[in-house]
Amino acid sequence: MSIEELRSFTVLAAHLHFGRAAEAIHVSQPALTKQMHRLEESLGGKLFERGKHGTTLTTLGARFVPQARELVASFERILANAQKEAQGRGGRLNVGFGYYTYELVPQLIVKLRTLEPDIEISLRDMSTAEQITNLQNGQLDVGFARLPLPPSTPALETRTVLSGQLALVTPLDETQRAITDLADCHDMPFVLLSKERSPGLYDRILKLCARHGFHPHIVQEVSEITTALALVGSGMGLSIIPESSWSRRFGGLRIHALQERAALWTVGAVWRRRDSNPVLHRFLDLLRSEVKAVNRKTPPGHND
Repeated sequence: MSIEELRSFTVLAAHLHFGRAAEAIHVSQPALTKQMHRLEESLGGKLFERGKHGTTLTTLGARFVPQARELVASFERILANAQKEAQGRGGRLNVGFGYYTYELVPQLIVKLRTLEPDIEISLRDMSTAEQITNLQNGQLDVGFARLPLPPSTPALETRTVLSGQLALVTPLDETQRAITDLADCHDMPFVLLSKERSPGLYDRILKLCARHGFHPHIVQEVSEITTALALVGSGMGLSIIPESSWSRRFGGLRIHALQERAALWTVGAVWRRRDSNPVLHRFLDLLRSEVKAVNRKTPPGHND
């Protein structure tokens, strides 16, 4: 028994005429007759009676019709879904991202959902270290992590998508002394994103401060940048954040982009080198187009 035979049976059951059924499925009438004989042999009983008054279903045939239709419909759904997945228009995509790509990644996901609504997307906010681990164990299909990756990740492929810089956030309080860069912050309290939440950012900040000859006096570690900004606004201390994470809705704060080389960072899309998931490659094609569009709009050397 084949799916072609079942499909032909359902069409013939609807038409109850071999000639019209053969025309509907684009086969010859003898070919349709052979298909029905093979199907009857598989089932061990007759499905149709042909007589003076035309073709009729037997009792077995009538009882088999709904089951055959269900099988054909199920097969066609499976086939359609598989074809969509093969073309990157269906399936599942697991995406990891962090603070550096809070704007880019959601925009990409919205566009992908608009273009391909049948793709199921999981989006997880993770540190670079967590993303690398989850990419390596197959829990993520693509991530957005700081580059370069550690040398221990040769199986991962990368594509640079954006760059930026760290920034110092201070209270907008004219009664305090002027603070414009890290050289002015040796004895100031800091509120930082915790090492557990973002170990890469935490270590980078410590190294940046060390270049200026001090270790930051950390009075509070937090799990969200918005919390850090709120605490800076309340006067608890200063903070260092990715400039792209700055939110203008926090009044009473001033942001100072740190221009030194050690404060610059690059983020790239990361995926397993030989991953054959068609949805992943559909997403990477969209990412490539979006990055090209952004680069066309942004003059070389421009920083927001």
